[in-house]
Amino acid sequence: MIYYNESSKIITLNTKNTTYAMQISHEKYVLHLYYGKKTEDIKPHKEKVVSFCPYDPNIGMKFSLDTVPTELSFFGSGDLRDTGIKIKNQNGDSVTRFLYKSFRIFDGRINFENMPYSRGGDKTLEITYFDEVSNCVLKSYYTVFYDTDTITRYAIFENNSVNSLLIEEAMACQLDFAKGNFEWTCLGGKYCWERNVLTHKLHFGKQSVYSERGHTSAHANNFVILQKPKTTEDSGECYAVEFVYSGDFEIQAELLYDKRVRLMVGLNRHTISWNLGAGESFTTPETILTYSARGRNGISQNMHDHLRNTIINPKFVYKKRPVVINTWEAVHFDINEDLLLEFADKAVELGIDTLVVDDGWFGGRNNDKSSLGDWYVNTEKFKNGLVSFSNKVHEKGINLGIWIEPEMINPDSDLYRSHPEWAIQCKDREGCLSRNQLLLDMTNNDAIDHVVGMIKEALKGVKLEYIKWDFNRSISEAGSLTLSKEKQCEVKHRFVLGTYRMHKLLTEAFPDVLFEGCSGGGGRFDAGILFYCPQIWTSDNTDAIDRLKNQKGTSYAYPLSANSAHVTHSCINKYEDKKNVDLDLRFKIAMGGVLGYEFNITKFNESQSQIVKKQIEEYQKVSDLVLRGDLFRLEGLLKHEFGFYVLSKDKKEFYFEYFNLRANFKEREFILKLGDKTITLKVEAKDGKFVKYKKELFYFFKVGQV
Repeated sequence: MIYYNESSKIITLNTKNTTYAMQISHEKYVLHLYYGKKTEDIKPHKEKVVSFCPYDPNIGMKFSLDTVPTELSFFGSGDLRDTGIKIKNQNGDSVTRFLYKSFRIFDGRINFENMPYSRGGDKTLEITYFDEVSNCVLKSYYTVFYDTDTITRYAIFENNSVNSLLIEEAMACQLDFAKGNFEWTCLGGKYCWERNVLTHKLHFGKQSVYSERGHTSAHANNFVILQKPKTTEDSGECYAVEFVYSGDFEIQAELLYDKRVRLMVGLNRHTISWNLGAGESFTTPETILTYSARGRNGISQNMHDHLRNTIINPKFVYKKRPVVINTWEAVHFDINEDLLLEFADKAVELGIDTLVVDDGWFGGRNNDKSSLGDWYVNTEKFKNGLVSFSNKVHEKGINLGIWIEPEMINPDSDLYRSHPEWAIQCKDREGCLSRNQLLLDMTNNDAIDHVVGMIKEALKGVKLEYIKWDFNRSISEAGSLTLSKEKQCEVKHRFVLGTYRMHKLLTEAFPDVLFEGCSGGGGRFDAGILFYCPQIWTSDNTDAIDRLKNQKGTSYAYPLSANSAHVTHSCINKYEDKKNVDLDLRFKIAMGGVLGYEFNITKFNESQSQIVKKQIEEYQKVSDLVLRGDLFRLEGLLKHEFGFYVLSKDKKEFYFEYFNLRANFKEREFILKLGDKTITLKVEAKDGKFVKYKKELFYFFKVGQV
């Protein structure tokens, strides 16, 4: 998997179908040679003189860091492209020059203690660099995941000096391409329009996708594809990177005039820096890399398998997921024990297996203006407490879930009145509210431990199978009253580390509970959250057509089993005629994820009840494919078409969905690659269903055997 050729000084990393190669040059630098289809034909770097470029005087003009492809790049040391590593030293300058010292290869990997990471790994390469001025060591890690054609990268900085250093930039994953004729695909949007697929030709200069909101956000996702022109879903060469992180990030590509490309991934350089004290170390989050010669579907399948095999909690990744009824869309804050027991009765009748009590069960929470932080049971709504209520629910034969938002605090709360210093804030500066709330200071372990303790006490003895974890605002005034002024630049990253610590504490406190992530819809949909929450609420926009776009974009980076998809009675899109919503259409779209419902089911008539019963029975036929199958987005679709099929790992069964947003649909043929078999599936108007939804549209669904 990882090999070293002593004569050529070339290190090669192989997965099942890919090769990644680098070269130790002049015993000082590590050059990038190749990443792509598996090959043994790796040639050493050819040196040449390039005029007017800085060069190493000990080597000569034939070697310039400004022109050679490198594994990592360092600020101010002759590489005049945008660079990824920058450290301010004891002399006050930020010139950074890490030179190669050694490497080693070992089995497995080093696990993180305070961040998500890819579990397992076959072999790891560790390359050690040293900056003699700052006396800082940089260790760069590459872990090979052979079967999924993925490689993960991260770095550790170690300050061996007696001085404090400032890490100003830590883009610890870099890919240099000698010739980069690429298209750039990222996932962008806004609240209720998350993860739209945005593709353009890589242009001269820099382009990036990033977040400065304190979380990954609805506006940008930390996943990017670089694809060769004419790449399709099923063919063409492409590369993808995914940053395993839930805070401010940056993925940037720089295209030079001579067509060289540098892709860098890491912590956002504008909002995060880190003081590295004498004897201290700093570890960057990891990046997942993959390459496919099988188009974007190949990229997605590699990423999906990697996330399922190494990121998502192995206890839940292939465990049957609950079909929930969530109370939010039905009654919002107006919950009480008697009403919820009616929900439970009706849910059992419909075949729904989990009742989720959303916002409103705690403190004085009757609206969104108060009580976040007051994690004790509202005894006016639950007169006999949650333990008694949960027992009654389970006696009816249904499981129970509950909603929390532990990283938030309302100014109108007992917690804030007792500890106003426990909110994120800048000294002497008035802060902004968002959704009437502030953020808990997640850099403060005392605040975290207090909230975790309250939640554990509130849920003590309660029979729970599911917890929905929400996060409903971005970070502004990113300061902490408990950190020194020198460490205020670390608040954004420390907040995320605190988030991970809180997730770890609560998931360990409730090891048999499935956690679902949420953030004002899909505002924190990333691999970092998936490490703790096997599924994530995809968007607050449940409009059927909008969900097609959202779920398509999400599928590029994340498996269907991560996509929480509910059939609801309302949506954000104001143009929807709620009286004419086709329940079957909504359901078919929700089958592209983990199914749930948000209706006041106690008011269902017999017809609606029978429809939902049959839907759940139908979903159970494909639920294992949602958990385990290989996703193929359909090839050659036009803008008004959406579709995919999912093939089981044993290549024995599949299910197929196709949606056409034009009323004049007649027929269409699709080629399905079903393992060793290739079939042509003909979809005709008579085989599907037309429905009036804003305008008339057509859809078709099929479950098949290979």
